[in-house]
Amino acid sequence: MTLVTWQDAEDTLTAALEYLGAMPDRERAYLAAGQRTAWPAIVRDLQSDYADTEISPSPQLTRRCANLVERMLTGDRPLANIIPEGHRPLVGRVVVMKRWPGPDGFGWDRVFRALDGELYNLARRSVLPTSSDGMRKAYERAIGRLAVAMERVAGAV
Repeated sequence: MTLVTWQDAEDTLTAALEYLGAMPDRERAYLAAGQRTAWPAIVRDLQSDYADTEISPSPQLTRRCANLVERMLTGDRPLANIIPEGHRPLVGRVVVMKRWPGPDGFGWDRVFRALDGELYNLARRSVLPTSSDGMRKAYERAIGRLAVAMERVAGAV
């Protein structure tokens, strides 16, 4: 039996979100293909960014990364669906704010301001005013549900 901690669940969700952002958007690339010329790609200019030796190509996503994104976010039955639908905007916002904090760092007061102090109440099925502590508790419960779902899947395999 594999034990999935709360922190493991949060880290896995954050990693899946990062990998999803790193995946190429093939449709956007296809649509943008006719909007630019290939001439800069053909002619190399030593005065431009080609001379920059610090630039290196970004690593390709591995099959393991793509499988993680599919299992957590984009598959037929993604594990992130265990998060209540009304709390998904909160969880997404918090994961992004924790992963890429601004110059002031991460704080629940910033989450509170970003969501205008309102959160979907699961019991009343409506959006109600709440505190930053209420948002923190809802986030912790959502990630806790995700950890339980991940543990079930790990135990079934």
